[in-house]
Amino acid sequence: MTHQDGANDLVARFAERYGFREDELLNTLAQTAFRQQNGSLPTREQMLSLLSVADQYQLNPFIRQLWGLPDRKGGIFPVISVDGWIKVMNSYPESDGMEFIYSDQMVLMDDDAKPCHEWVDCVVYRKDRTHPVKVREYLDELYRPAPIKNGKKFPGPWQTCPKRMLRHKAQAQGIRLAYGLSGLFEPDEAERILETQLGEPEPPSLQAVADSPVLVEPDKTATTQPQEKTAIPIPDSGESQTPDTTEAPQAGVIEVDSVEVPEPSDIDPQILSFIEQVVGRARETGAYTAAQGFAEERFKEDANALNYCLYKLDQAQAASHSPVSTAA
Repeated sequence: MTHQDGANDLVARFAERYGFREDELLNTLAQTAFRQQNGSLPTREQMLSLLSVADQYQLNPFIRQLWGLPDRKGGIFPVISVDGWIKVMNSYPESDGMEFIYSDQMVLMDDDAKPCHEWVDCVVYRKDRTHPVKVREYLDELYRPAPIKNGKKFPGPWQTCPKRMLRHKAQAQGIRLAYGLSGLFEPDEAERILETQLGEPEPPSLQAVADSPVLVEPDKTATTQPQEKTAIPIPDSGESQTPDTTEAPQAGVIEVDSVEVPEPSDIDPQILSFIEQVVGRARETGAYTAAQGFAEERFKEDANALNYCLYKLDQAQAASHSPVSTAA
């Protein structure tokens, strides 16, 4: 059997399973379950890769048990939802359930988060093993701070439901270890990998730009007046608040340069080029959250560059969700 025959058989099995004609199955998946966050469509090769994983573990992409995130090299990460991991575990006849054990010690990672257990154990039982598999995940190794956009914090799932996030991480790792799985990713893990890829030097000149002193050291010879500082309260939720400039910053308040988006002419051309490449990568992969976190780390000493990069990322993300008109 040739590779093409195998691909056709795979598509035929899925088409029969979900009641599609073969000629409409891939198009339907591309337009719905496998459509990327930035609105782009996956390639045929990427969809066949995801279908192969879905077929092996009997996952249903139409109810989001499986989807994909493209990497920088043209491949794709098979991302498994919480329900999908349970389906994978139950696909093994040896499966005998699982349980969770929580630490008594509660910790508070920062002022934005709710208290959470210091660690969670996932205990996975198999009928063919005398001893269960136990995996412990620690909050301080997994917690992700609230993302910052234009000087304001926006709490995410690690702030609003950290216990659930930690349990999900332990669950995925427990199932993976108990059944020797590889090449499968849970959503938070896939985003972290994409964030790491955003930091890789490609082309090599990007590393020189990222490490350039201009990103972390102000120009001591500049004669322009420093920008006025504005104290911006950090909201407890995503709601905006009115800036208060009458008092010195208090606890829970960060001090940043004016949140007005700087003119590109105020930013070093090398940094502008670097920002455009970061935005381009985010647009290609749809990993806007990862790109924002990467920008906050790279430009943490350059408020102008940070505000401009976040502004461009917001623009790109908004454009990716705009409806696209097609000719009749």
